[in-house]
Amino acid sequence: MSTGQRLEYLSEKVIKFKNEPLYQIDIQSFFNFKIIINGCPVYSNYDKTPVTARININPSILKAGKQKIEIELYPGYDKDGIQKHSLENGENFILKIEKTGWNKDKSLIEPKEILVFKNNEQSADFSKLAEYKTSLNFEASVPYILQGWENGEDLSQLDQKDLELKVVNFYNTIASALKEKDYDYLNTQFLNADSEWYQAEYFPKDIMTKFQTVKGRKGKSVTSGTDVSSQSIYPIENYIMKLYANNKMVRLEPKEGSHKGESLLRYTITDKNGMSRTSFIDMLLYIPKGAKALQIIR
Repeated sequence: MSTGQRLEYLSEKVIKFKNEPLYQIDIQSFFNFKIIINGCPVYSNYDKTPVTARININPSILKAGKQKIEIELYPGYDKDGIQKHSLENGENFILKIEKTGWNKDKSLIEPKEILVFKNNEQSADFSKLAEYKTSLNFEASVPYILQGWENGEDLSQLDQKDLELKVVNFYNTIASALKEKDYDYLNTQFLNADSEWYQAEYFPKDIMTKFQTVKGRKGKSVTSGTDVSSQSIYPIENYIMKLYANNKMVRLEPKEGSHKGESLLRYTITDKNGMSRTSFIDMLLYIPKGAKALQIIR
């Protein structure tokens, strides 16, 4: 599909509402961690440095009501860059879920705290743990309903070697299209995922147009295409295949290293000044019930 065709399709899919709440997670962590909402991985960090991040989570909220958030904590690193053997006591991880929304000037409304999790308020002795996993619930009042991955096949029931081969082939096809700069093909492959993403965040047409026309834009990764002098695609190797959302979604992730928990699909661009940046293409696959082929759902 051309850019114009995609924009026409997306504009018809995205409904505007009088009340458009936006939910975010605010994270401060000295630990390595992974966050999963309603079965969908939304953010992780396995780097050697502490992290502070704020992430929109509406695309992982399919409808109003009770939402489940899973938190996985792993040891951080000492001053010499060596990973510790266990977690530590003290205020090392804080996660807040906040409700906000868009003002008419496109600024965000003052956020309201919905939930707060702090590791030092838990009963566990973190100094004796190599990992800590827990889950919490919160209520969301979104006006939309997304189908998402709910209508997906149970991928754990398939032959896992055959599934892995299909997933790897899908990744290689997307990587090849990226290498060839076939952006119309790439954006068309993400069309269903994009329509739900745009709806979940209530994007107006000018934002949709920006995301659909910027070169190098796939899924939720946005990279400027105007000053890029070279682009390097990472090979599809040294991965682990992970199932999510009650085995309805699948993704390839790096087997080890600081990028564990990210999508394996990534590329590095170098601008005309010699500055390089790596972008991870957020891509989760599923098979709709009654179908046989993998599709991008997030």
